[in-house]
Amino acid sequence: MIYIWAKNGHLIFVAMTIFLFNLRYWMLVARPDRPLPGALKVIPHLNDTTLLFTGLWIMTIAKWTPFGNADWLGIKLILVVVYIFLGAFTLRAKPRSRKAWTLYALSMACIGMIYWLATYKGAATAVLAGLFSI
Repeated sequence: MIYIWAKNGHLIFVAMTIFLFNLRYWMLVARPDRPLPGALKVIPHLNDTTLLFTGLWIMTIAKWTPFGNADWLGIKLILVVVYIFLGAFTLRAKPRSRKAWTLYALSMACIGMIYWLATYKGAATAVLAGLFSI
């Protein structure tokens, strides 16, 4: 039962992270001359911290070890770090520039891969192992 609570909490924070990132990006695109409100500079960090803690809580409950008994989780964590950097560079890039659009697209692709790994776990690991064993 506690796993379900932790997982549902984690999913809520994931949705909030994606929403807040998109909100900040599209606000910058819509009005590049206006800075973001102060709350939108603080709330995402609080949300992401809570997201991290719920993820660690789930790992503890499920006894998953990245690159141990859960290879998919190790790959997912690497993609999360890549997403953090892509997101930071996206929000620092000049709004409406080719660089900003490209970084935004890569950020969203990274989120898609994270979702795929989290949803399909073992099957995703098998597919990735097949791709990289060539």
